[in-house]
Amino acid sequence: MTTIGYIGLGLIGGSIARAIRKIHPDYRQAAYSRTRASVDEAIADGVIDVALDQFDPRFSECSIIFLCAPVRTNIGYFDFLKDVCGPDTILTDVGSVKGETMKAASEHGIGSRFIGGHPMAGTEKTGYANSTDTLLENTSWRVSVICLISSHRGW
Repeated sequence: MTTIGYIGLGLIGGSIARAIRKIHPDYRQAAYSRTRASVDEAIADGVIDVALDQFDPRFSECSIIFLCAPVRTNIGYFDFLKDVCGPDTILTDVGSVKGETMKAASEHGIGSRFIGGHPMAGTEKTGYANSTDTLLENTSWRVSVICLISSHRGW
């Protein structure tokens, strides 16, 4: 079973999760968010299947992990993720800057499976409650991620 993981479930993370649920309803989705209410709401909406803890070993079950927290927070997870994720796990982020993130990924030994991303989408609103399954429509980032998800390891 394909499992998609999220660290951060605000506007962007929630929108990615909603879009993936819409396109791949059979995928299992698991998330951790600093605001547990966001994950609980996503579970109630049927978008997320499993709530994870901050450094949950079940992240090892994920085929792809979307890092959807602030850049420095995302980088702070690299030490944990390098140990818990298998060599085929793809890690990607939604941060607006890449230099520091790419350098940190390389320093943690996960550079070969980290794909820096920036969806170039958003609204003036924030949080999971404002996420939609259409926020990323017609963005080149969305097309790239869907191609990645559809073609990775024979999915």
